[in-house]
Amino acid sequence: MRAFSFLIAVSSATILAGAVHAADLGYGLSPTPAPYIADAFGWTGGYLGVFGGASAADFKFPVSYSVGAAPADTGSLDVDGGGLLGGVQIGYDFEYYNYVFGAVADIAASSIDADVNATVAGIGSARAKDELKYLGTVRARLGVGFDRVLPYVHGGFAYGKTEQTLSVSGVGSISEDDTKTGWVVGAGVEYAITPHVSFQTEYSYTDLGKDTIYAGELTGGDNLKISEELDFHTVRAGINYRF
Repeated sequence: MRAFSFLIAVSSATILAGAVHAADLGYGLSPTPAPYIADAFGWTGGYLGVFGGASAADFKFPVSYSVGAAPADTGSLDVDGGGLLGGVQIGYDFEYYNYVFGAVADIAASSIDADVNATVAGIGSARAKDELKYLGTVRARLGVGFDRVLPYVHGGFAYGKTEQTLSVSGVGSISEDDTKTGWVVGAGVEYAITPHVSFQTEYSYTDLGKDTIYAGELTGGDNLKISEELDFHTVRAGINYRF
């Protein structure tokens, strides 16, 4: 009987010692947390923004002058100009893997202008003053997203309004308001500062085409035609709110 009691006591002590040892091994330890992996920034969604920039412009006034049925003499009054612009834009982007497809429309007030006095062959003295009052575009853009950085190219339709005044010897002063259309291409980069705010800078080349601003018969049967061509380079920066 005593031997049996002794075996029970030894067994109980062994079990208790094992439990205490197991508890000691686990004391002070906690599971290792999984490493934090930040989600990549997503470019899908719409945005509203404001922007401002500067342009260097090239205004051209091709001139065609003929006497009766004789072949026309041609010349051109070329004017370098420039100025500032600023406006608003709205757009939407869709990201597929890391390719970003988007569309954006914008409109800006402009101070881009030029003013020159010159002599045109076959015509005589001339003075030209031209102003671009506003500029709008509707463009597509394609980029590759590197997390919060988005380099892209863009291109599409451009339109604007010009106001020009020409003073030509033998003709007098010609004032004209003209709504022009053309195209725009360029490239840029956008950076997401926060999930909802991004900074953008881009370059654009815009061509608003060629159209006639004066065509008529002068005294004595001479004919005069004056056209206008306008293209310019723009660098601008802006802030977008993305939603």
